[in-house]
Amino acid sequence: MAEHLEPLPAQDLPASMGPWQPTAHLGEGNWSRVYQAQPVGLSAADPADYAIKELRPELRDDPLARNLLAREITVGKSVSHPNLLPVLDSGFSEHQPYLVMPLLAGFSPTSTGSREPRLAMSQTLWILRQVSQGIAALHQHGWIHADIKPANIMIGMDGHATLFDFGLARKMGSEECSEQGPFVGTLSYSSPEMIRRTGEVDVMTDVYSLGVTAYELFTGRTPFWDVPFQELATAQLEHTPPSTRRWVPGLYREVNQLVLSMLAKQSINRPTLATVIDALVRLEVASFAEQASLRPVLTERKLRRRAA
Repeated sequence: MAEHLEPLPAQDLPASMGPWQPTAHLGEGNWSRVYQAQPVGLSAADPADYAIKELRPELRDDPLARNLLAREITVGKSVSHPNLLPVLDSGFSEHQPYLVMPLLAGFSPTSTGSREPRLAMSQTLWILRQVSQGIAALHQHGWIHADIKPANIMIGMDGHATLFDFGLARKMGSEECSEQGPFVGTLSYSSPEMIRRTGEVDVMTDVYSLGVTAYELFTGRTPFWDVPFQELATAQLEHTPPSTRRWVPGLYREVNQLVLSMLAKQSINRPTLATVIDALVRLEVASFAEQASLRPVLTERKLRRRAA
């Protein structure tokens, strides 16, 4: 929900935001601040189970920043799904625009810097299937997320995945999706059509970004992690990503084929999101079944070692 953490002195916390009381500063991004919060009137001993996002003070009059927050409010209130972060409340006054969300506990599956996958293959398939179903709900309501990446996914301690940050979402068929629409997003995860701007952007751009996210979760790196930033757009448009099995030789061949198909340069050559979900479900079941079948063998080996 925030790009980096910066402690904020308690005396600098806002007194209140509508019926909400900020209790701690959680983080800060390029255009927003996020606080832990509770309803006004509760004691400090009561739980603060909510998060408030507000525009940074210097951007409260900025039209682009206000549009980003307004878009996040619109999408978060209109689309309900277990794998999407809802917007519970909001205020859009001239001097204090904000939105309120449930406070998520967990971690984002971003790269650790070691170029190693953070999760096991079965866990990654599970996470991706959940995120895919959340994206499908957005599409069913006429929205393209347009900024899918690991940093916008939160994984709870129970393994539940939540997709958030709808500020860059685009309404299907709107001018934002046309050739005249501006490029916005994160270049490492952006589809060729988002970068090229030679045709209308549709739901297949989310399939591509999900493919980059999948590649990173499985391998610990993005497809073009070693390309200088100034050459990254060209790589997204023209270069073929290396096989995921180059980095993780034991990865299922079917997983590699699915991920690379999602990264096709032409959107018409990518699988639909429904096809991706079906494949993820099948692979998830297969991986957990294999894991279960190996567990007695591994346990027996451990017992033999202890006996020896």
